[in-house]
Amino acid sequence: MKRLYKGFLIIEYVVLSIIFIFCARISLYSQEVVGVLLNADETFVGDIINFKVKVKLPENARISAEQNFHFNDFDILNSSVERVSYNENIYELSFKLITYKTGFLTINPITIFYINSDGTNDLFFTPEEHVEIKSIIRDDKSEDIKDIKPLNKLKIKPIYIFLMIIIFAFFVICVLCSVKAALEYAKRSQEIKIDFKTKILDDLNDLYVNKDSISVRNFYYKMFEILRIYISKQYKFDALEMTTSEFFRSVKQLLPNEIPINEFKDYLKMFNLARYADFTPDVVEIENNYNFTKKLLELL
Repeated sequence: MKRLYKGFLIIEYVVLSIIFIFCARISLYSQEVVGVLLNADETFVGDIINFKVKVKLPENARISAEQNFHFNDFDILNSSVERVSYNENIYELSFKLITYKTGFLTINPITIFYINSDGTNDLFFTPEEHVEIKSIIRDDKSEDIKDIKPLNKLKIKPIYIFLMIIIFAFFVICVLCSVKAALEYAKRSQEIKIDFKTKILDDLNDLYVNKDSISVRNFYYKMFEILRIYISKQYKFDALEMTTSEFFRSVKQLLPNEIPINEFKDYLKMFNLARYADFTPDVVEIENNYNFTKKLLELL
């Protein structure tokens, strides 16, 4: 029993030693100091969010820009890693983010890898941030709420109750007659009713005709919004709240044979470039994108 007990003690000492060495190594290399800057606590859907992270690394440590960054609920338009100070070894990571979702969203922490001066690999996490994304369509104004005064007790005579019943019955008859007339009118005008697809195509045509009166960025944003509204109505899912990658994955399954998937993917890339990057399509490209959008609306 004593030998067995000593054996357990030896194993315990070995495990504690390994844990101590591991913690000592972490304390030796995890000397980074991380700060974060967000350009706004609240913004509107479709606007660019500038998210910057500054980190002070151990001496001679370096960050590689060849890393795959990913934020939940946000698309990364572009990112950069820059060493801004050699004396204190400070790096700045800049991200241009965008989202089509609304509400209070979290910019989740992501893992950043770096290499120490002795060649060993290490990592740190970006701080978590929160931002409120508002819709440009909804009206957030709230009406004043007035205090409700106490109700007065009413004394109603029987004759008044009888008159109220007659008035209510007359009102019900009028409503029934109105509903019947409305149904008959709807039936007669069914042949001249404009369906939803025709209206959407008319909206797209009006936007293209008046494209010179708005900026290229707004033109592409409104054209993409028309497509998303049609997809949401036609296929019963909320395309307006999807990121571009989510939208691509959902719609590519619906594409007819006349529209290649790669062509649709390039079409979405052009939209992102025109709306959020320093890129202005020429007249021919704008017309081609309009015609492709019209083709999608006609075939889907």
